[in-house]
Amino acid sequence: MEHTELTYILAANKVAMELFKESKETLMNSNCYDFMVYRFSNWNAIMEELEEWEDYIDINESAYHELYSNICLKFRGLIKYL
Repeated sequence: MEHTELTYILAANKVAMELFKESKETLMNSNCYDFMVYRFSNWNAIMEELEEWEDYIDINESAYHELYSNICLKFRGLIKYL
């Protein structure tokens, strides 16, 4: 059985990336929705997605799960009012 190495990426606009660089918690506690996290094994498959963002950075699996949960909760709260 072949084991594929996964890469975790935070893609964001400038404001969101600055919040993340201050701390992950700062981004998560902010009202900023301008980020997305990706999990992938093939760079070629993700490059087109990353071109839409101003910046991206490698993150670990734990940060991926925390940020993914955070953005889902933020959008859930937003959608409730649509």
